[in-house]
Amino acid sequence: MKNSSRRNFLKSSSLGTIGLMGAAKEINQTQTSPLNAKAKSKRDLMEDVLQKGSKSDYIPAGFFMHFNKKGDEAVKAHMNYFKATQMDFVKIQFDGMSLPLNEQIKTAKDWYKQPIMPESFFEPILYVIKNLVKEAKSEAMIIQTLYSPYQMAKQAVPWELLVKHVKEDPEAVCRGMENVTLSILNFVQAAAKLGVDGFYTCAQGGETNRVADYQLFNRAIKSFDMLLYKEVSQLVPYNILHICDYDGEYEGFTPRFQDYPGQIVNIPLQADGKSLTLQKASEIFDRPVMGGLDRHGVISTGTVDQVKKATLDVLKNAPNRVILSANCTVSNTTPIENLRAAIQTAHEFRKG
Repeated sequence: MKNSSRRNFLKSSSLGTIGLMGAAKEINQTQTSPLNAKAKSKRDLMEDVLQKGSKSDYIPAGFFMHFNKKGDEAVKAHMNYFKATQMDFVKIQFDGMSLPLNEQIKTAKDWYKQPIMPESFFEPILYVIKNLVKEAKSEAMIIQTLYSPYQMAKQAVPWELLVKHVKEDPEAVCRGMENVTLSILNFVQAAAKLGVDGFYTCAQGGETNRVADYQLFNRAIKSFDMLLYKEVSQLVPYNILHICDYDGEYEGFTPRFQDYPGQIVNIPLQADGKSLTLQKASEIFDRPVMGGLDRHGVISTGTVDQVKKATLDVLKNAPNRVILSANCTVSNTTPIENLRAAIQTAHEFRKG
């Protein structure tokens, strides 16, 4: 496979396993939802929900957890978690794939010194993908986490320095952002060849405490997001757009993120200091939405009964095409029984 080149890029652009093994053994791996769907795999059920105009009343669900493992241990951790929670797709974490700290970048003018990482740099996660595709693709969609160019760039330098440079000289920073984007393209092209069904494409950088200025965001962050995610949408059929609020809040999502690619949108639970419901998010993005539960809330700290009640409260007011989840990755101390209870409640729910 040829790695992405600057020439092609510029030419095409205008710019915690503990407890999981025991839990997994308790799960009947052939168990299906009682939704008149006993003959359908999790893959089939997800595809039904994603079809525009679908009348499927099945509600998929999934929560994500960092495992911080490599190689065969990472493959095992992902599969144990998938089986223990009974979630509807396999979501592969991007653990351990950070760009090396680049001490050569001191000023905005230094961003040309950011190198393009070859496909071989991503070999540890590609190994995990290859084996999870082999293990689970016949049963469920395989969705790979994908950090944005901004998220990768803030690994090469501290985020404060990246934001400072963007505000001082966005054009100089864009020289390095091109190379970061080319690096990620090398990864997604390899992952698509290995058989992933889609990517969980993360978006950051436009928070009120990062690059809130719309023009700066568009030039130094969104332009590269869109180049990458449009390419992703050509390579694989099922992508989840994740608007990440891990670093801070947003004033709103229109028009900043409204046109980002993705068949599904995983959203924060608030914007501009106000609650954002799944129904409202569905109207904004005009596609299925994923979320509903706060990763720091009852799913993490409550009892099983409290989780079931909170899940029902979310689903009663949710749009027709929804995937139950959290607003971001849950803590690895979140009880597996809570996650399983939320997912089972979603599977059994009927709008009345």
